[in-house]
Amino acid sequence: MYSRRNAPRGQAALESSQSLASAHAFKLLGLRSHSQMELETKLKKKGFEGAHIAGAIERLKELKLIDDRAFAEEFLRSRSRMKQAGRMKLRMELRKRGISDAIIDVLLKSHDTSAPCLEAAKKKMRALGSSPGVREKEKLVRFLQGRGFMWEEIRETLQVLMPGSGGRSPLPDNEEEV
Repeated sequence: MYSRRNAPRGQAALESSQSLASAHAFKLLGLRSHSQMELETKLKKKGFEGAHIAGAIERLKELKLIDDRAFAEEFLRSRSRMKQAGRMKLRMELRKRGISDAIIDVLLKSHDTSAPCLEAAKKKMRALGSSPGVREKEKLVRFLQGRGFMWEEIRETLQVLMPGSGGRSPLPDNEEEV
């Protein structure tokens, strides 16, 4: 292997640019964790070439500083706690960050979003007022759907918050009837 001093000019320049790309990636990772795709995108925007980015990413993988699965796990914990987001919204956000569908599927299977759905619904109901009517229920359903919650989670949440007469749900069995 060449030392920097004895390396041909092209080799030294490549190592130097790759070191700069790695240094910038370390800086980004110091602020928060990133997926591989996020880092690649940010390094490209900073003006680094593809070969330098690939080398920097490879080095970060060797050091176990980039792990899309670990990133996705932390993202799910954080996002569902802070933003009260449902499975569909979480899936969309993870895809946007370059996480593979295989990883997303595995993680979302074990991810419970019923508590965040209930919390989001309680918060929205306070804003809607004390006596929820049909219009308020519809607004609440649209709000929860916008947060990415599945229809079954919404239905169960509304059964808890707005029990119908005789224990029957105030909502229809499918979303087309709303």
